[in-house]
Amino acid sequence: MAASAELNVARKKLAEALGDSITLYFHNLRSWFKQKMSREDFDLEARRLLTREAVHLHNEFLLAILTRCQTYSSMLMPRDLNCSSLAYTPAAKALRKESHKIKSKKAKTTRSAFVQRFQPASPLNYSSVVLPGPPEEEGAISFCTREMMLPDIGMVHGRMLVMAWDQGLEDVKDDAVRLVMQAVEHQLKCVLTAVFSQRNGFQMRERRFKHAMGTQAPQDNIRNSESLHEHISGSAPTAVSSKGTHIPSMKRSLELGAAGASLQLSCGGSESPAKSPVSLYELMASLEVYRSCIPSHTVFVTNMERIISKLWHASKEEVEQEYIHKQEVQIKTDLASSRFIRL
Repeated sequence: MAASAELNVARKKLAEALGDSITLYFHNLRSWFKQKMSREDFDLEARRLLTREAVHLHNEFLLAILTRCQTYSSMLMPRDLNCSSLAYTPAAKALRKESHKIKSKKAKTTRSAFVQRFQPASPLNYSSVVLPGPPEEEGAISFCTREMMLPDIGMVHGRMLVMAWDQGLEDVKDDAVRLVMQAVEHQLKCVLTAVFSQRNGFQMRERRFKHAMGTQAPQDNIRNSESLHEHISGSAPTAVSSKGTHIPSMKRSLELGAAGASLQLSCGGSESPAKSPVSLYELMASLEVYRSCIPSHTVFVTNMERIISKLWHASKEEVEQEYIHKQEVQIKTDLASSRFIRL
């Protein structure tokens, strides 16, 4: 809550200093988040909009955003529940009281003796020595598009804060950030399911749930292929526990599982050759077949345009960003190597 209050105060002070230029400032901030503008260019544009006396408000605002996002990311780190729960038991409280009494008694009885035998020492003799590593071990500048990973919770929180301020909202709740992260993961799962089901065979449960991706489709001219279809009456439902969680049902025995796998292999066709990785052509074809995968027409059209543009050439912004990234990596490597040689 303290980080949220500091962020709102810093944003209001910056808005008062910018006036009507706050719209252009947020536009540059979005461009920096979208990697269309470097940090140096963003700072330069912000200094042009602000006076010399109000430049510190820009730094305070950026520091408040980073603090807010890092605070929320640290809240999601796993904690040792056993240690935290045992720390407040009656036995632990009694043990702390006894140890406090013993320490106080020892401090009173041995204080004079330690004062007489005290010898000053330099703390640098007991400090750990930090050895600089080679330049190759230092982490390079990385983005989500290069790592092929989903953005973390801090980055999503920062993007949502900027969009909320554009719409006139004051803050973004933590539950909304978690909901957006889950929605992104679910949407990505739907797209991957559509692509894989277009390339490989699969099985259906209750005519809705796709599973067993990569299995061979049974041949229609084989008589026993009809017995491969799953019957709902023969499946056991899951039980619900007192806590509301689902308990898995009993699995089939190893003999029945091996028999079912053998029947499925015998009813299937010949083994297909090794397939190449998923291409953009297959992604575009899968999205055209499964239109319900992306319900929003605006999002669907935007992604189709990006796929088509990726098939031919890289955009001008991507080429410039890649060039800037290579320069930053080269400068960082040169500085690290010179510092390593100097030490």
